[in-house]
Amino acid sequence: MTADFLKKFFTYGLGNVLQSALSLILLPLYLRFLTPDEYGVISVLSVTMSLLALALSAGMMNGLIRLYYESEGVQKKKLIGTTWLWYLAIAALGAAVLFAGARSLSALFFRAEAYESAFRIIAVVFFFLMVQIVPFYILRLEKKAGQYVGFSLVNFLVDFALKLYFIVSLGKGIEGYFASSAIANMLTVGMMIPAVAKHVKLSFDPREFKQLLTLGLPYVFSGIAVWTIDVSDRLLLNHFSGEATVGIYSVAYNFANIFKVLLATPAALLVDPFFFGFAAARPEADTRKLLQRMLIYSFLAGGVLYLGIALSSGEVLRILIADFGAKKEYLEAASLVPILTLAPFVYFLAMPSILGGLWVKKPEVFSVACVWAAALNAGLNFLVIPRFGAFGAAVTTVMAYLLLLGLSYGRLEKFLRGGYEWKKVARVALYLALAFTIGWQMALDQPLASLLARATVGILVFAI
Repeated sequence: MTADFLKKFFTYGLGNVLQSALSLILLPLYLRFLTPDEYGVISVLSVTMSLLALALSAGMMNGLIRLYYESEGVQKKKLIGTTWLWYLAIAALGAAVLFAGARSLSALFFRAEAYESAFRIIAVVFFFLMVQIVPFYILRLEKKAGQYVGFSLVNFLVDFALKLYFIVSLGKGIEGYFASSAIANMLTVGMMIPAVAKHVKLSFDPREFKQLLTLGLPYVFSGIAVWTIDVSDRLLLNHFSGEATVGIYSVAYNFANIFKVLLATPAALLVDPFFFGFAAARPEADTRKLLQRMLIYSFLAGGVLYLGIALSSGEVLRILIADFGAKKEYLEAASLVPILTLAPFVYFLAMPSILGGLWVKKPEVFSVACVWAAALNAGLNFLVIPRFGAFGAAVTTVMAYLLLLGLSYGRLEKFLRGGYEWKKVARVALYLALAFTIGWQMALDQPLASLLARATVGILVFAI
């Protein structure tokens, strides 16, 4: 089982590493051809689309994950079919809202109607993005890692090529950014449908829908709460500080997002089917022990990656400005990356608590923690962002995730009857802080040498 787990992890990981490499190739493109204002507008539009997706999804995918391995044959196909029909309906509804309300939404977010056409384009992006969610989850749940990664890379490569064409060759900027995504998503959906058709029976089953909704609806609140913590600050930054500040903040966030791409995403793609398959076949005591160990393993693996990103990103920005023509204003993002990277790291540490809540059929454990963390984040943002801008937004994001982590494990221990080694966790956190502090002192005048020195020393200190 361990060998199979590692094989699938590295299969998912390979696809996400390649996507990360392509993202880094695109970063000089954005920093050179898009102003901070344009990059900020792209970020605000993306945030708007993600909120709409969360609100309309009703958490159905979480219900599908929980029920999938308890179903067989035709019942399983109907379960998927009911879920997909729901996603088709909300895709059409959300696209209609964005398309019909484009002028009003542009005036609401940017105090001008200049971005009306951009809202109409993201309506198309939204539709095909929502439609393709279910096929991707089918491949995950059926453990078709190779096909999952293959379709992901096709989507990204088409998007990458079209972004080069629209942004560099045609100078389309914001509209080109989203037009490339719309075409790539449309093509991916067309390619995936034949690959997953045998797993689906497109019929609406009210009984299955009720079960999906019962299990999934609490995750709407947790999803919106996480959205509030993770990206709502960009809307406040846009209001108080303008699009340019949002653009700089988003660049720092993209560096922090490398943590998700290299570790959190491939782990999340694999851990659901692995964990629930394990829980179905093994005694309850073994499952409880696995949950307890996952926290330590996550901290160790995440700590190494955190140091690599936090200690090297500033030097990468210096190289992009000096050698690739990136706009100097983006260097302001360097000081935000070590703070913002803590956010996906802490959320990654909370992943075992999400699994534990689903396992004991108490999804509200994580949902309640998310709501409290989001409330803290929203309150602090209104107080901090007007005064401290992007730095304040980054700090409040991390504070909210730390509260989420503490509350989710605190409530879960009541159902799992304890067992977490919190003293060991505290020691690992102390070693991580020490390694970062030592690595941060290794700044050199030459950016590439400084990058290598900082990352190498920090990771070695933590490993030792």
